[in-house]
Amino acid sequence: MMTKKGNGYVAISTVLVVGAVVLTIGISVILNGINESQSALADTKSEVALGLVNACAQDGLIRLSKNNSIPGTIVLPEGTCTVTINSQVGNDWDVTYSVTLGGYTKSVKVVATRTTTVTINSWLEI
Repeated sequence: MMTKKGNGYVAISTVLVVGAVVLTIGISVILNGINESQSALADTKSEVALGLVNACAQDGLIRLSKNNSIPGTIVLPEGTCTVTINSQVGNDWDVTYSVTLGGYTKSVKVVATRTTTVTINSWLEI
């Protein structure tokens, strides 16, 4: 029986190369999945912060309607917003609401007119 010397080395080398390629592809797929998950989590946290700042702005407008004033901070169960009154001339109010939640800062600028009701002239995420 004749056997070729070196056939075992070729088989082992082939298995090692194929294994390395499969391992590299597997690691790439896993890392891509982790990056996608982190991106989705960041988007979710950003949306939660935006929802909170919008809720604070709505609360501020309700307070403006009822009290003709807006406090410097608004505390809601979900978090606390900082309120900056940019200007208030007569019935015209220009107010910025800001929140930092989970490392994400979101702000909205609301320009409104208060007479017998509150009319929103602009609402802009900044």
